[in-house]
Amino acid sequence: MKIRQIVIALVSLFTLSIAQAQYLWSDLPPGMGPYFRVGLGPAFFQDSNLKGFSFPTTPVAPGFTGPSAKVRYDVGASGGLALGFAFNQYVGLDVQTGYTWARMSGVQNYIANGSTMGNVPFLANLTLSLPIAHTHIIPFVGGGIGGSDSVFDAHSFTEPASGYSVSDNEDDVVFAWQAFAGVRLMLSPKISLGLGYDFFMTGNPTFRYPFSSPPPPNLNVEFEGVRTHSIIFMLQADF
Repeated sequence: MKIRQIVIALVSLFTLSIAQAQYLWSDLPPGMGPYFRVGLGPAFFQDSNLKGFSFPTTPVAPGFTGPSAKVRYDVGASGGLALGFAFNQYVGLDVQTGYTWARMSGVQNYIANGSTMGNVPFLANLTLSLPIAHTHIIPFVGGGIGGSDSVFDAHSFTEPASGYSVSDNEDDVVFAWQAFAGVRLMLSPKISLGLGYDFFMTGNPTFRYPFSSPPPPNLNVEFEGVRTHSIIFMLQADF
């Protein structure tokens, strides 16, 4: 996936820049400076819809029932990392990527065969923190906006009425945003552990699977964008 390779390259470049310029940050005021955050936890996907399973011009699924083709997911997982800069102890900006994934437990009128949906977000976040005086506790709220590389890994995903099926993974870059809140506990002046809630949402992705006998060349599989609720355990390091 080209988009993931770009994200990895940008993260690596940013990390190298931090290592080379760290001596410049030793004189910054307290609460100001770069930070790194990593998080991991379970992701709960809302039920969604399969919006299309067709060639570009002619539907190929006689049994397709549009919005009633409900998609249900097992409990998934969400992980991410962020690199950012705190302007003071209250306001920080960062860029974030990661991976959110779940297996489809069932799709009405279709055979999912354990197909999965994943997302690689690339978001710009604003975080507002409110340290509680005379404690090591820091509540926070925030939000982010950007895009996501949605990845559908089809395992012989089949519409029985027509006999058509798709396999392998395809991706589509879509709009994405998130909102989050939580609390961090300072273990030292530079290290904190936290627990947070994250709501993540994307636009509707369309996955194009090539067929061997044109025309037409592709079978399009369109899903409603994901909506996930994640519980995130996090570690943050301030530089």
